[in-house]
Amino acid sequence: MASSPSLVYGTAWKDVRTADLVLLAFVHGFRAVDTAAQPKHYREDLVGRGLQAAALQLDLRRHDYWVQTKFTPAAGQDLSGALPYNPDDPVAEQVCASFQSSLRNLFPDQDIPNVKRALAAYAESRGGKEKHRGPGLQPTYIDSYLLHSPLLTLEHTVQAWRVMELLVDAGFVREIGFSNVYSPEIFSALYGLARIKPSVLQNRWHSSTGHDVSLLSLLSPSLSPNTFPTYADGSTPRGIVYQPFWTLTGNPALLRSESVVKMCIKHDLTPAQVVYAYVHQGLGIAGLTGCVLTGTSDENHMREAVAATQLEPWSEEDISMVRQEVYGE
Repeated sequence: MASSPSLVYGTAWKDVRTADLVLLAFVHGFRAVDTAAQPKHYREDLVGRGLQAAALQLDLRRHDYWVQTKFTPAAGQDLSGALPYNPDDPVAEQVCASFQSSLRNLFPDQDIPNVKRALAAYAESRGGKEKHRGPGLQPTYIDSYLLHSPLLTLEHTVQAWRVMELLVDAGFVREIGFSNVYSPEIFSALYGLARIKPSVLQNRWHSSTGHDVSLLSLLSPSLSPNTFPTYADGSTPRGIVYQPFWTLTGNPALLRSESVVKMCIKHDLTPAQVVYAYVHQGLGIAGLTGCVLTGTSDENHMREAVAATQLEPWSEEDISMVRQEVYGE
C-alpha cells in the first residue's frame, strides 16, 4: 500500500487479544494498523503475529497492507519494565535500537538486518554529502514511523528526528511523522527544523485541546500554501495527514448532539459513523486529509468504520452542521 490509508486499526491496550483483533479487523476490511514500541500500552509483537495470520488467511502480500509504529521516548515508557532500548544510551542509539526491535516484532520469522550497521554503511556511502532517499525500499520496512512525542529538549528531539530521516533515506521507512504535538508553535518549530517533513500528525481529538483547531490549518497545503513544496509536475502536495484518536470515547457529547442525530437520520448512519465520516472528509478544513483511527474490538463497529470511509462525500451543508457542533463555527 503505497499511499497513506484513510482507515487504520489502533492496537493500544489490547494486551493478549491483540493478534486476534488485528486479524479480525483485517477480515472485516481494514488494511492498515497502528502500534508503538511502548510495552506498557502496546503488544507490538502480537501485532506482528496478527499481521502474519491476516496475510496467510487473506492471501495478502506486504504491499497490500500498511504498518505504522512509533519511537516512544523514555518519558513515555514504564522504566521498571522491559524496554526496546537502553534509556541511558544516546538518543540516536535509542531510536536505532527501538526501530530494530519493531522490525523483529512486526515481521516475525523474517531475516532482520542490523539497522544501526546498515544506517552507518549508507551514511558512509554518501561520502559526507547531504543524504537523500536511496534507490528503493528495504525488503523489510515500515510504512510510517512516528515520534510518539517530543523529547524533553529540542536538541534531543531533533537528534531523534535525524535518525528517522536517515531511516527514510536508507529505505527502511516510507514516511515519518509526529504524535502528541498540540502546540502550533512547537509543531511549527519542529517542522521548520525537519529536512524530511512530517507526513502524519496523530493527536488526541478532544475538547481539552480545542480539538486541535489551532493546528489544523498548518496541516493543509490549501491554507498554508507556502509551507509545502510543489511537486515537479506542478500538482498540489497532500500536506500532512491528520490522524485523530479518541474520536468516540473522548467525545460522548458530540455523539449525542442534535447535529449528529440529524445526520444519522438523513444518511441512515450510526453516531459513530457520522463522526468517522466527518473525520474522513477532512473535518471541513479546506485541503486537509483526515484518517480514521479506531481500535474497536466490536465486529459490528469494525464493519461500520469501514463503511463510513466508503461513503460518497457529503454536501458542504452537512459538513458545516457537524463542524459547527465541534468548533462552534
